[in-house]
Amino acid sequence: MYNAQFWAKAWEEYRQSANRRRPDPNAWIEYWNCFASRYAKHNEATMQVHQNIIDNLAVQGTVKSGDTLLDIGCGPGTYALPLAAKGVKVTGLDTAKQMLDTLRETAHTTGLSENICCLQADWRNIAPEPAYDVTFAAKSPAIYDYDSLMKMTKTARRTCCLIGFAGQHDLNLRRLLWEKILGELSPAPSFDIIYPLNILYQEGYRPNITFYSYSQSHDEPLDYLIPHYIRYFAMFGINGTFVEDNIRSFLENRATNGMCTEQTATTVGVMWWNVNRS
Repeated sequence: MYNAQFWAKAWEEYRQSANRRRPDPNAWIEYWNCFASRYAKHNEATMQVHQNIIDNLAVQGTVKSGDTLLDIGCGPGTYALPLAAKGVKVTGLDTAKQMLDTLRETAHTTGLSENICCLQADWRNIAPEPAYDVTFAAKSPAIYDYDSLMKMTKTARRTCCLIGFAGQHDLNLRRLLWEKILGELSPAPSFDIIYPLNILYQEGYRPNITFYSYSQSHDEPLDYLIPHYIRYFAMFGINGTFVEDNIRSFLENRATNGMCTEQTATTVGVMWWNVNRS
């Protein structure tokens, strides 16, 4: 029978197959620390998509001015900033200090500091008690199984919102490098919205979901891209002279005037539900 535990097991099996190579958690934190400022810059290219998502959530009454909201895995403020601009009191939770520093700086320059506070902590260490009106997580690795999903409902007084990949998520350079170096298909995203959607439905919640597709193309300097991808593959234990030489030659061969084009295509599901089962 397709009950909640069926979907919880299916989610775990999918995650295991997608993450054949598992990076060290501390290596992930360091990766995000190094990537923080660039990530914030990338957000500028898809800012309108993020704004549309928050605008629609506000229209539906999912988030309201004056709400307290915990943004789990907030990064440099992809959603925390437009939420704060709506009058939401956001606590940005992240393990990466540099991500939070970037968020603080942007909040200061945009006049949103009063609506944003930062908390450097691990979601696993947050008490599962209703301390916020809303719990929110967008493409966050902190929400990865049944227990971490259900904890969102325990930490919110009214509403939860979860944004996750819905099938398509392609970073062309990463995909091509993975195939070149390892001779295998690059791993799929370890998160797909279908699993939490079905778990919530089977647990008696009635989640609302909307899908958004977007793409972007931007030029990156080689002096950033080469160490970026060397660091990325090293997290998975894929390192050494052979790997570094392949990354360098691949990117240099695709570059023009020291710049290489990175293209991404993504579809996400934006899902929200009331913590009181209907």
